[in-house]
Amino acid sequence: MTRQSHVVPTATTGDTAWQHPATRRACQVRFALHLLGVPLGLAASVVVFVVILPTPMWLIWILVMMHLIAGICGVCFLQVPRVSRMFGLRRILRTYPWQVHEGGLPHSTGQRYSAHRGMSWFKVPDPDEPGSWVSVYLDRSRRTRWWLERMSVQAGREAKAEIRTLWFAGDPRFRAVLAVPGRRGPRRMLEVPRAVGQGTTVEQPGLASDEALIRALKAGAPLSELARPAEASGRTPLVRAPAPPPGPALSFPATRRSMRLLLLRGAAVLVVAPLPFLWLLSLGPFGFAGGKGLGMLLLATVVPAFQRLRTRFKLRRNVRGDGQPWRMLDVEIRHRGRAVVLVTGNEALRTQLALRRPPAGRVQVWFAGHLHGDGVVSLRADGAVVPVRCVEKGRARPRWEA
Repeated sequence: MTRQSHVVPTATTGDTAWQHPATRRACQVRFALHLLGVPLGLAASVVVFVVILPTPMWLIWILVMMHLIAGICGVCFLQVPRVSRMFGLRRILRTYPWQVHEGGLPHSTGQRYSAHRGMSWFKVPDPDEPGSWVSVYLDRSRRTRWWLERMSVQAGREAKAEIRTLWFAGDPRFRAVLAVPGRRGPRRMLEVPRAVGQGTTVEQPGLASDEALIRALKAGAPLSELARPAEASGRTPLVRAPAPPPGPALSFPATRRSMRLLLLRGAAVLVVAPLPFLWLLSLGPFGFAGGKGLGMLLLATVVPAFQRLRTRFKLRRNVRGDGQPWRMLDVEIRHRGRAVVLVTGNEALRTQLALRRPPAGRVQVWFAGHLHGDGVVSLRADGAVVPVRCVEKGRARPRWEA
């Protein structure tokens, strides 16, 4: 990295921006301001209105209620999103190093009928393809107002000089942080691109390498299952399964038996779920509020159980009516919490919560149903079924599958 007159991160290649002391200090100060801003502001206003100014008691209660409502709204709509963004910034800074661009980065406020859809943008070098650039867009909001004013063509010389030297940490295709240097570290830190920061999924990462994808996942980029790198691919052998039996899948005894067990379990859950609430109601009369609360809890328990049982009956009817046979699928098993994700070709199938999860790796499984809808899979290739549904479709490795 090149050096400049301001505080410059001394991280070398392979280090992270979080190892820069000034960066940690700036993030801690910003986090404290976001965390304490709303409570301190409300406390100061309460002190001014209640203690300093002579106010009647009835007006004090009205002001206290108004401050309480304002505090709840401020915490929910201002403080929580800001603190969440700070955790996202810290995650990025813990993954990527700072890059110092002395001459700034190409930028524009965007024209209405331009190829950039009239949005303001910065162009950042592509980390996996030297000589090419990736555009990151800035939406118009209070957070980006400072940046947009200095990117404008009408901005003065002093204003433009503030973004002449930029710090950049991250991958412009996934998640990154843009900042300007200050006397005590980075300031005006902004997460880009904004669309990824809002939680949308990155579907086409372009020429991203597996290493770049792994770092993006570590930084919290919401990659789809099909875009995630196959960490076990090429290192774990393909476990081959025996050939499936001919004929419809439900003609196989183990399949019929396991399907009946699924239906019986769903029916048992539907019957047992309301028993605790019925027992509470039998103890004695409840007030309107108590009875309404128990009724809401009863509905929240019974409705999901009924929907799951209905889905299993529908799945059994579809597989039985179409006469779907068992067929072999080469899949890669990935674990996402208690669920199991099966990636095969251009599809990603997510199972329901599995108590017994097979080890991750490349295996062959039996599948019956529709890849573009619901189906059943036999993870052990013995006919015991597990319901699955297709959650993602597209190209599993769009342009980097050479």
